[in-house]
Amino acid sequence: MAQEYNQNPLEQFEPEKIPVGWPWRLLSIVSAIFLFAVLVYAGLAFGYGPYLASQLREVENEIDQLAASVPREDQEQFVKFYSQLVNLEGLLNDHALVSNLFPLLEQTTHQQVYYTNASLGVSGSELELTGFAGDLTALSEQLEIFDQSEEVNRYSLSRSETSGDLVEFRVVLNLRADLLK
Repeated sequence: MAQEYNQNPLEQFEPEKIPVGWPWRLLSIVSAIFLFAVLVYAGLAFGYGPYLASQLREVENEIDQLAASVPREDQEQFVKFYSQLVNLEGLLNDHALVSNLFPLLEQTTHQQVYYTNASLGVSGSELELTGFAGDLTALSEQLEIFDQSEEVNRYSLSRSETSGDLVEFRVVLNLRADLLK
């Protein structure tokens, strides 16, 4: 039996019709966003930028007028005074407060130890102490106190000798850098 084809061969091979709504809508949304971005850029570049520049020029003119109203001699004196203040601040910030040593010595001194001499190094981080301890046990306990102290980075016992019932010693303490600030 022969098959009959009722359909036109041109209709059989026609391309399928795809709805084109989504690509056009997407293109129009992206175009609108792009146009908005271009308008915002143009507004900032050609509107807000010149406005800010004019405001800056106005402030600079006001500063120039203010500078012109103050005599040149007064300006130079002010600059010298300000420079002295900055230098003084630097000196005071770097100045060692030796009074901060007294609470440290009070907290870290054993009951059977007393100091006869204290010498602070130029850097402010080394303190040399000379003194007497009741006995070698008291001296070793004093060194242990220095070892446990957070303000003392390290110590070195440079001399210890027995003199009668007492032990004379010299110890150098390396102090924490910010202790005297």
